[in-house]
Amino acid sequence: MSYGPKKANLFLIELVCNLLIFALCAAVCVGLLVHARRISQESTRLTQAVYLAQSIAEEWKATGEEPAQRREEDNGFSVQCAVRGNELDIAIYQDDIQVYELEGVTYLG
Repeated sequence: MSYGPKKANLFLIELVCNLLIFALCAAVCVGLLVHARRISQESTRLTQAVYLAQSIAEEWKATGEEPAQRREEDNGFSVQCAVRGNELDIAIYQDDIQVYELEGVTYLG
């Protein structure tokens, strides 16, 4: 059984189409993985900022003293606190971009 040039050409065209479809699917999957990684990094950064703000808020609630300016060098976070009467506002920044803000933490003492 010999295949004529027409059947061989159809087979090659089908093979090229399958490769193109595979390449398109692979590109979509890579894009989704990159997007998922970015979301994961943002979530990690937000979680760390919330933990830092919570630690400062608990210190304020317990002592009522304005926390010293903190700088978390390993994560690149910086903290700004503002006292309003017996309330404390906490802002967490990373690379001069506000990541998280906690307002109205009340001193319990």
